[in-house]
Amino acid sequence: MMALPSDEFLLSAFARGDRDAFDRLTARYSGVLDSYFRRRLPDDGRVEELRQETLLALYALLPSYQEKGRFRSLLFSIAYRKLVSSRRSEKPAAPLPEDLPAGEADAGGFEVRAAVEKLPEPLREALLLTRFEGLAAAEAAEILG
Repeated sequence: MMALPSDEFLLSAFARGDRDAFDRLTARYSGVLDSYFRRRLPDDGRVEELRQETLLALYALLPSYQEKGRFRSLLFSIAYRKLVSSRRSEKPAAPLPEDLPAGEADAGGFEVRAAVEKLPEPLREALLLTRFEGLAAAEAAEILG
């Protein structure tokens, strides 16, 4: 079986003019972006809009992209900025992910869901990025600034 090309290979191919390389990145990360936004937004229409806005911003950025870190960090950084911008215009707090345990209590007796809901937005986002998006703490810190 042939290995899939790495993100870096596809980015390099895109920089050399291979437009199909961007299509392959889009196919690879559309579901990832949908999951990211769906965990934070109740409206599937907004999920699709923000995914498309994120991919358009990525497309516009790639010709001048200088590889400084992981591609996923760049992608989630753009997605996070799009999410924050979207929230500024609608303001009610987004619900927590459905797969976050609702009734599990830790040793101190706090329900996980209730505790996460009380976190300030940047801390809550850092937790969701590391727990649900699989990013390292350093990547989450880079994304959140």
